[in-house]
Amino acid sequence: MLSFETVPSFRAVLPSSSRSSSSSSSFSFCGGASRLRRHHHQNDIITRRRKNLLVSVKASSSSSEEEEEQEEGEEQKEERDDPSLEKEFEERRKQSNRDSAVDWISTWKTNQNDPEFLAKQDIERQERRDKILETARSFEYVFVHDFISGSKPNDAFAHMFLKDELGKLQIDVFAPDLSGVESISEGVEVLAKAIEERQTERNGGREKRPLRLIGTSVGALCCVLYASKCDKETFEGTNSNANGSEVDKLFLLGPCFNVEKCLFNYRATFNVTFTDSFIEDAKKIDKFPFVTCPTYIVSGADDTISSLEDAVHWTRQASTLLRATNEGDEDTKKMNTSSAKANKGREAGERRLLEVSGVGHRVESALPHALPRFKEFFNLPNV
Repeated sequence: MLSFETVPSFRAVLPSSSRSSSSSSSFSFCGGASRLRRHHHQNDIITRRRKNLLVSVKASSSSSEEEEEQEEGEEQKEERDDPSLEKEFEERRKQSNRDSAVDWISTWKTNQNDPEFLAKQDIERQERRDKILETARSFEYVFVHDFISGSKPNDAFAHMFLKDELGKLQIDVFAPDLSGVESISEGVEVLAKAIEERQTERNGGREKRPLRLIGTSVGALCCVLYASKCDKETFEGTNSNANGSEVDKLFLLGPCFNVEKCLFNYRATFNVTFTDSFIEDAKKIDKFPFVTCPTYIVSGADDTISSLEDAVHWTRQASTLLRATNEGDEDTKKMNTSSAKANKGREAGERRLLEVSGVGHRVESALPHALPRFKEFFNLPNV
C-alpha cells in the first residue's frame, strides 16, 4: 500500500519590526543577510523533506509491488494445488490435442452409419423445431397495407406472399381493411379497433397474444404509431386496451417517416391528390415516432417516396440515443419524439436496416429475397 505525506506550504514570517510595508508579499528580505540565510536554510529543509518523501513513496511503491507479486504467487500456488482446476486443464488440453480430434472424427463417422444414432438425432431436431414453432404460433401476426391509393389488403403483394409462406407453418396473417380512411390518425384508430376485436374473438378475449406488426409504406407508419401509442400508455399507466395487447416486434417495408414530405412526393410522382384534412393531419403526426420494441426495416436505395435517409436516421437513433433525451434537441424541434422529454427513462429497442435497390417505393416486391431475414428476425423455422 502506498503512503503519502502532505507537505505543508511554507511561508517565511519575519518579526514585526522588520516586516515590509507590503503585506501581500510572501517573503520579505528587508531584515539583512541573517534573515536571508535563515530563508535559504528553511528552503533547504523543505527540499530535503521533499526528497525524503519521494524516496519514501518509491520505497513504499516497491514494497507494494513485492507484496502484490508475493500474493499473486501464493494464488497461483493455490490454483496449482486445486485438483479440480488441474482436472479441467487436463480435459481442455485433451480437447485441443490432435489425437482427441482424430478420435472425435472417427466417432462422428461411425455415428453417421449408425441408424439408431441418426434416428435419435432426427427426433431431437424435430423436438427443437416443434418448440420453436410453438413459440412462433403464440403471436398474432398483423399485416397493415398501404391505403393511400384506396387499395385493399388482398391487393398487396406482401400480404399474399406472407399469407402463403406463414400458412406453411400454420400461422394465420390478420390483415384489417384500412381502405377508405380519411387520415393517417384515423387509420391508426381503425387498426387499434380491429386488433381489439380480433383479440376479443379469440376465446372471448382470454387469450392475449402479443403482436407482430408488418406494414408497407403508410401502413408501416401506422404500425410504428400504434406501437408508440401502446408504449406510451403502458409507460404512463393509462393503457386503455382491455386485452392488454403488446407489440413484440415490427417489420417495416418502405416506411413513410416524415410523412408530410412523403405525401408531397406521392403527389409529384403519382399525381395523387389528398384532401386538406388529410394533409393537415399529416402535419401533426410525429416524423420519427419513438418505440421500444425491436424493429427491422427494408428500405429502397432508389425510393423516391420515402427516402432511405429518413430510414437510416430513425434506425441510428437506437444506437446513438438509446434513451430518449431532454427537450431542446434539434430533433425535438423537428417533431422527433424519439428525443422528447416525455420519453425520458424509456429505452429504444434494437433496430436493423436492410437496403435494397431497383424496386423504387415497391419495397414489398423485395420480400422474397428478404425472407431469410424475415424468418431470422421472427425466429421462424424453415419448412
